[in-house]
Formats: sequence, C-alpha cells, structure tokens
Amino acid sequence: MKAAPASISAECPICREETLHEILTGKVAGKAKAVLDCTAKCRQCGQVHHITLSEDKPVEIPVIVSWLKDSKKASVVFGPDEVIFVDDEIMCAETPALITSIESKGARVKRCKAKNIDTIWAKKFDKIRVPFSINHQGKSYSDHVMAVPDEEFIIGDMVEISKKQVVIHSIKLENRVFRRGSALARDIVRVYGNLVRKTDQNMPRPPRFKS
Repeated sequence: MKAAPASISAECPICREETLHEILTGKVAGKAKAVLDCTAKCRQCGQVHHITLSEDKPVEIPVIVSWLKDSKKASVVFGPDEVIFVDDEIMCAETPALITSIESKGARVKRCKAKNIDTIWAKKFDKIRVPFSINHQGKSYSDHVMAVPDEEFIIGDMVEISKKQVVIHSIKLENRVFRRGSALARDIVRVYGNLVRKTDQNMPRPPRFKS
C-alpha cells in the first residue's frame, strides 16, 4: 500500500468537467492495477467528494546498453500497453540510448507492447561513431570521428581526423550515396573523403571536427 499523491485531475460533479483536486485523505492499493481510493477537494469550486481511480501499473524492463566494446545493465519504465519500437530513443538514467533489438517470449521482434517485453538491447546515443573511408594517392584507408547524433556533415566540409585534414566528397546513407548537401550523423552509414595535402591550394573551410 502506498500513500496517495498530493493532487490529481478528476471530474467534479459540480463543475461537470475535469479539474484539479487536492487529496485530503486516501491510499493507493492493488497489484495488477494501482487503485486510488480517496476524498478530494475541487480546487475550482471547493466541492469535497469521494473518488476512486484505477490504472495499470507501469512495468520495469531490463535494458542492456552497449558502448563500443562495453555494455552495462539498466532498466526503463513504461506503461504496460505502450508500444516500443526498434530505433526508438529512450533515456536510461541520464544516458540517451537507441533501441537496437527487442526480445519478447524468446523471439526478436521489431515492436512490442511493454508488458510483453523480456529484454531491450540498446546502444549509447549521446555520441556515435561515424566511419570514414579516406582516399590518399589512389589508396583508401578507414578511420572515424565521434559526433553527437544530430551533428551535421556537409559535402565539401573539411574534418580533422587523426591530426590530418580530410575533405568530404560523398556520404552514404542506408539506401543511397549522394555528393551534394548534408546529412545528420545518426543517419550516416559511411563518409568518403580525400586527404588534403599541406601544399594544396584553394583550401576548403577550416575543420569543424576532431577525432
């Protein structure tokens, strides 16, 4: 049994509309559902009356949050009938995370009601790894930069990677490669760029990022 909240929103028999009520006495009980039984006073007209409200209790779901090679256990709370999707963004404590997989009854699913979820897998999403393919004298090598999910990468911009200057010439998304415009870090599969030599003339804009 839990203490009742200090106030609730409920229908007033005098005002005939939902208003803010001050709870004078009451308690919360129940297992499958949280049932509030109380005496409350309408803040709008002063009417005192009895109120009984019930709602499904929230469910706590275990979450495994990964970051590069590490992972940690956490949990999130949802309403039981709330539908959760892969690629939803959630908060684990104070850490933004992106859902990568959902397990329900031993199977991996793309979406599911919270009450039917066994485990959620997610990745830390305050910063993400943006992979680069860098061309230099006809040869390519891989590197990366760290960026916040909404960081914008623009074709023609110069990025500092491993203390070297790289100019972006194309960006690959999930379903296409483009050579004009920009994209957010969260949507990028890979960035392609050319290493800029110190003797190059017509240098692009100063670098915005450092790896």
